[in-house]
Amino acid sequence: MAVTAEFRLFSEQHPLISIARAVPECTMTIEEEDQADAGPIVFVLRVVCGSFEAFELALESEDSVTEYALISDEESVRIYHTVVENLYPEEIDELVFNKTLVERWWITSDGEHLKQQFANREELVAYRDSCRKMDIDFQLRRLYESNTDDYRIPGVSEKQHEALRVAYEEGYFDVPRRASLREVADVLDISRSALAERLHRGQSHVFEHYFSDRPY
Repeated sequence: MAVTAEFRLFSEQHPLISIARAVPECTMTIEEEDQADAGPIVFVLRVVCGSFEAFELALESEDSVTEYALISDEESVRIYHTVVENLYPEEIDELVFNKTLVERWWITSDGEHLKQQFANREELVAYRDSCRKMDIDFQLRRLYESNTDDYRIPGVSEKQHEALRVAYEEGYFDVPRRASLREVADVLDISRSALAERLHRGQSHVFEHYFSDRPY
């Protein structure tokens, strides 16, 4: 069964982590990563930072960063095209064949943070073991199991999903509201307090899914 994992990676040798530690108020989200053969790696970084002057100084001070260019400037968010000398050991090739898909990938002063889909638990274990062989600290934060027919947001239970769906269909979230909490609870044949708890917990998971790692 497919799984989605949220985890943290940390390596003292990763230049982007070094930059993040030099400017701890910055968050770098990796929008794109590309490498031609064994040459330099190109990162397109979406950066949220209190001081872009300090961030660019950190880029210039990092020996592994050979060049960078500002692509766009949107007040508190900037996008950079950054070229980094090959920072991965040869063992990284093991991960090329790992059956996985990166959903989100961002870097802060305490490491790389990823939300990533794996074909099954065995693929996740293989990924973790490969990281540890390269002396990359791997810390699993959250793990969700799903199948190809499961379209619910990770963390939202079946009952919470049903409560959110029925509340939406009955007009509970409309402005002005077309159905009361009691009316939705009657449709679901549950108590008003039980519905309120399911809606609260379900909405919390939805907000966490969309906003917890997106400071901009």
